[in-house]
Amino acid sequence: MERTRSEKSLLVLHLLRYLPAMATTENYKTLYDTCSKQSAQKDRLIVLLQQQLGQLTEERQTLTTLMAEQQQQLNDQAAQIQQLQTRVHLQQQTIDAQAAQLTQQQIIIKEQNSLIETQQKQLDKNQKDLFSLQQLRYEMSTLKKWIYGIKSEKRHQPREDIQPSVGDQLTLELDADSWGVCKIRDRHRIPEHLRVIKTTEPKKPGGRHDFPPGLAEEITVLDVADKPANAKCIGHQDQRQLACDPMRWYIKVTRRLVYLAAVDEDKLDFKQLIAPLPPHPIEKCKMDISVLVMLTIEKFLYHIPVWRQQKRLAYLGIDLSYSTLCSLVNRTAEVLEPLWHLLLKEITNSALINIDETRYRVLDDSKKQGRKSHIGWMWASLNPVQRIVCFSYRKGRSKKDISGVLQGYSGYLMSDAYGVYTQYGKQSGVTHQHCLAHARRYFVYALENDKAKASFALDRFFGPLYDIEQECKLLNLDFDAITTKRQAESLPILEDMEKWLKAMLAQTTPKTPVYKAIHYTLKNFRGLSAYVSDGMLPIDNNELEGQIRSIALGRHNYLFAGSHRTAQLAAIIYSFIATCKLQNLDPAKWLDDVLRRIPTQPQEQLMELLPQFWKPLLQKNTRTA
Repeated sequence: MERTRSEKSLLVLHLLRYLPAMATTENYKTLYDTCSKQSAQKDRLIVLLQQQLGQLTEERQTLTTLMAEQQQQLNDQAAQIQQLQTRVHLQQQTIDAQAAQLTQQQIIIKEQNSLIETQQKQLDKNQKDLFSLQQLRYEMSTLKKWIYGIKSEKRHQPREDIQPSVGDQLTLELDADSWGVCKIRDRHRIPEHLRVIKTTEPKKPGGRHDFPPGLAEEITVLDVADKPANAKCIGHQDQRQLACDPMRWYIKVTRRLVYLAAVDEDKLDFKQLIAPLPPHPIEKCKMDISVLVMLTIEKFLYHIPVWRQQKRLAYLGIDLSYSTLCSLVNRTAEVLEPLWHLLLKEITNSALINIDETRYRVLDDSKKQGRKSHIGWMWASLNPVQRIVCFSYRKGRSKKDISGVLQGYSGYLMSDAYGVYTQYGKQSGVTHQHCLAHARRYFVYALENDKAKASFALDRFFGPLYDIEQECKLLNLDFDAITTKRQAESLPILEDMEKWLKAMLAQTTPKTPVYKAIHYTLKNFRGLSAYVSDGMLPIDNNELEGQIRSIALGRHNYLFAGSHRTAQLAAIIYSFIATCKLQNLDPAKWLDDVLRRIPTQPQEQLMELLPQFWKPLLQKNTRTA
């Protein structure tokens, strides 16, 4: 490759630069060769540099092309980015608009939620008010029934085509094919089922009733006025009418003859002889025992208040003060108090007690003016086997008030589900029964609330259970036969009843009457079904409640007792009257006989005067003779 002019000039200048120095040490030839070599090397170097420059130029062109392509790509990407930015900007505007719209919607939703919450609270309040209204209507209907309606809880016989229509709530099948199926571990022959239908004789059409036998007859003869002289009497015609005299009052005079008998005729000593007075339970009392019996029986058996008796006596000319009459009744009860303690002991020593309580209002002078009335409680205890009843008055209704009867008691205890009875029912040796009539009563009250469930329970469970008990009474079965019948017929019904109660409890609205009925029955089911284990046990507490009814009747007439002591004395009289009725005795005859005998009766023989052991004095003397 030829050197260009500029390169040659550069070479010459380079040589001239080093020429003085080289001339001094070497000759020009050597210098020329050296320069030529250097020039050749530089030429090669230049060639290499030119090659590299060419390569660099190509590479530069390639890079330029690449850069152009990349620039184009960058431009394209920039355009895309611009488009994307534009799109993002538009989307951002859309998002901002949607965010603003969402904010507005959130505000609207918040307002709607607040409105919904307010409406929900109002709905809940309306629901509670509606439930309260239904409860008030139910309570009002119950009150009207108690005031104006019939108190009976009897039900008509259910029809075979009755089917509850409450969806899937009453799914328990109790058809005849599966009704009597039960598993009995101890296999033994069960007497065949005997249905007894109670029939009544038809009444006689018309006619007059016969008079009671044994009544004295008073005959009044009416003769014909102005009868002819030759008239002959050929007979008579009688008109028979039942007649009575008003209460006859008289003075009973016990006249005792007084004698003088000489003791020693020489000394002229004499002694006075006089018969002793008949015994009287109240010392120096001016009233005969018959008056005490009348006042006591009329108040506590026929529920006639003392002030009403006073007015009636005044019309008959007997003027006795109210305080005197009250004192006579109270002192009569005090005479019977030792017998009452023996009666209470008989109850507490028995192995079977039915117990219940009722209110008894008492005047209390220890209270402030205007608040002299106190609500006390009459506790009633019954032994249905011995047929004895004992009432006891207490100021309160707590556990300590009935401890005298139930503390340390061992045996069967029949009661309702009151908490005090439940605590005593957990004592060692006590089998606590619950009254089935109380559970049935809850379902009777729930008929207005849920007729389907209440009717189903009453007709399918309670009705058959009571029918079985009625058959036992009509057949006059003994305790062992009753136990066998209950195990065979009552026990399967109770098992089906428990299954139905458990299924219905979860499907019933709480706090409704039918829910309370189901919950009460299921909670106390063990005590309600305990009666099937022994034929001696009663199915309910109705017999005791029937004895308490006399106290309720008395409350409606004389309203309250004058003091706590008077209330306890009333409990004494109520105990003996109720026991006499259970023993099929006339309370007046028993009381008259006991009042005459108790002053002279030995302490160890007082038990003979209790109604369940009492024999009239005439029969006793006849037997002794």
